[in-house]
Amino acid sequence: MRNPSVVTSIEMAQSNEISRELDSKLVKKYAGRAFMYTEYPNKKYWSNPTGTDTDFRAALSHMSLDRKEAPTLLYVHTLHCQKQCFYCTCHTAITTDYSAVKVYLNLLFKEIDLLASEFERIGSRPNIKEIHLGGGTPTFMHNDEMDLLVSKLQSLVDFSNLVEFSIEIDPRRVKKDQMFYLASKGINRISFGIQDFDLSVQKAVNRIQPAELTERLLTEDVREKFPNGVSFDIICGLPKQTPESIRKTMEKVSEIGPDRVCLNYLHMAPKFSPHQMLMPQDEIPGAVDRKILFLEALDVLLKNGYVRTGYDHFAKPTDAVAKAMSEGTMQWNSLGATPGRCEDMMGIGVHSYGRLGPNYYYQNYFEVDKYKKCLDAGKFPIYREYQMTSEDVLRRHVIQLIRNYFQINFSEVNREFAIDFASHFSNELASLSEYIQDGVVKLSENGLEVTDIGYQFADMICEKFDEYHDKSSNVPAPSPAAEAQTLN
Repeated sequence: MRNPSVVTSIEMAQSNEISRELDSKLVKKYAGRAFMYTEYPNKKYWSNPTGTDTDFRAALSHMSLDRKEAPTLLYVHTLHCQKQCFYCTCHTAITTDYSAVKVYLNLLFKEIDLLASEFERIGSRPNIKEIHLGGGTPTFMHNDEMDLLVSKLQSLVDFSNLVEFSIEIDPRRVKKDQMFYLASKGINRISFGIQDFDLSVQKAVNRIQPAELTERLLTEDVREKFPNGVSFDIICGLPKQTPESIRKTMEKVSEIGPDRVCLNYLHMAPKFSPHQMLMPQDEIPGAVDRKILFLEALDVLLKNGYVRTGYDHFAKPTDAVAKAMSEGTMQWNSLGATPGRCEDMMGIGVHSYGRLGPNYYYQNYFEVDKYKKCLDAGKFPIYREYQMTSEDVLRRHVIQLIRNYFQINFSEVNREFAIDFASHFSNELASLSEYIQDGVVKLSENGLEVTDIGYQFADMICEKFDEYHDKSSNVPAPSPAAEAQTLN
């Protein structure tokens, strides 16, 4: 779904007049955690197909035949890391035994073979335009295994047809010559897990990573090998972070000059990620302090010319995401803010998920033994799935507009979905009264606009349009990997 005219100007998202004052009352009032809305509805509402892959195979067939021209993104989940970062909520397995990496890759190859066989049976395969290697730590793989993986992926993908091939980089585990090797495999965009450059913060989260490591890797001759750009991930709310320390980190980030920056908030979920309790709990910033940290980081980015591309992402004006935002084609998915080339996403590997066509979501098993059992039986390892209704599609679109563009043009939504927005969402609009009174949202006859101070509460505003939210008390809480799925 494209909506180019939803953005009046790119300045809407990069206001240079960001207030330096944070209303702590508003933060205390609205800073409760909402879903990230990586997808809608949230995965906690998807159903378990009890071991069958019938709907998944039907969705593959629809995508390969009826939507064979639609650009598709292939996400590949690598499972292993060599060391546990204490803040992490990604779905990983920690090991120093490299044989475990080989065992998992052989299972991943089985899933690829099963897909290749299914596409052969169908007589067509999807139009894969992008690949992303995430994890886990994809650069844990030695070159021999990376060679095997790329070769195996060629059974699914015409590499000459790719627009983007990206990978997540752990700068602690990569040397400069490996960067050239990755480029030789066709990789043209790289994403670095930075989190923070302050040494005391790094010690507190068990990730010692001096800025010099990253600077040594991102020399001019390396960067020219990755024309689709460089991304950095930063987390606000780590133990020992202060407004002064995060400004220094962001100044260093701006000096290095990645094309995109993802500025996440720390997500505490020790029930599912018990290693988070190894961080000094009394030094983890609270909700108000996290917002202050975010605003400090945001101030540095905007002053250095970055454009705000949605709720928590930023890009240089020359980057594809910033251009897509100005054109109204930007999309938000598990990889963050993207140029929106691919609405369909096919995920492979444990816990990976995807969207096949406009109406079908699925996610693989989290457990390696269950994943393996399905593959050994010749079945796709589908843990849960969801078939969208027309109402779901509408609400997903509305939530994307709020999260990405901070505004909704009612008439455009009316034309696209043949509704009367004010009537259809009368209850939702009425529920915004407190936000309006507090200056977080502006409502007019023509549309809804989130104010500058309201940007930080965009996820909470999205929640007002979530038809399933009131049912959440009857549904078990999701794991952080299933809920946030922080893959970029």
